[in-house]
Amino acid sequence: MSPALARFDRSVTTAALLLGDLAIITLQLSGGLRSHGVDPLASPAYTAETVAPFLLGWLLVAPLLGVYTARVRESFAETLLSVGLAWIVAALAGIGLRATPWLQGGAPAAFVAVTIGVGLATLLPWHLLVTAISR
Repeated sequence: MSPALARFDRSVTTAALLLGDLAIITLQLSGGLRSHGVDPLASPAYTAETVAPFLLGWLLVAPLLGVYTARVRESFAETLLSVGLAWIVAALAGIGLRATPWLQGGAPAAFVAVTIGVGLATLLPWHLLVTAISR
């Protein structure tokens, strides 16, 4: 098995976990837009431009850090470590993309802190729940 495939457990659990992650990240950032007076459904292009860098960051980083391996789901400590680190790196990648002149939004310090904090507060419980069920 190639190293890349070894970092992704091909199972129904992993597929559900991945879809849940993408939904959580999208909802988290859409909620942020709403809190700033933007209706995410009424502004789909702006919403996509806001969400896409973070989804891209997550899809690149999470598999590399083993988030989708069966081994990580065997341990609460492994889950916390891999998911927490993956979100911090993925969020920083997304924030870095937003800080470029090609995307709107910028990356003020408060946005960085809130994005990382809310992401951890939403992704970690979801992954811990899946880990608890999987054990």
